[in-house]
Amino acid sequence: MPITLVTTPVRALVRAANSGVKTKAAQVAVRSIILILAVLCSTAAPAKDRQWKDAKVIDITSEKGAAVVVPIAALVGVPIAKTYYWIQTVDTIYVVGPVLTKHQLLNVTLHRPTRIVIEGNNAHILDDDGKDRRMPVVEKVARPKSEDSQ
Repeated sequence: MPITLVTTPVRALVRAANSGVKTKAAQVAVRSIILILAVLCSTAAPAKDRQWKDAKVIDITSEKGAAVVVPIAALVGVPIAKTYYWIQTVDTIYVVGPVLTKHQLLNVTLHRPTRIVIEGNNAHILDDDGKDRRMPVVEKVARPKSEDSQ
């Protein structure tokens, strides 16, 4: 069974365009133009606008976890370290992670400002390179109100 990537509305559009076209070369040209337009329209969808909040990286913690047995010529136990990032906003402290590999580590500076968006159980963090990195939120801690604001 062939895999079809063209949807029914696109097929209807191609049929309508081809109904007035007589030559085979013109039909191919019309189909090509419709395909190009369909691809351009699908990739031009705007990215989701996020409401970024100012934040600050207040702590980076690591904990030694269990070990994983890896078959490297023999069975070898490799320790796993989990890294968590503590990110403080005006009203909440978020603990995000765990990071298990060096590839997943965030490029953030401790005690420096960053930006964060919370979407459900995930946090989007702008690292020092300006890249949007998504990580799960492990814990939320409400910041105590200062006595001046009461």
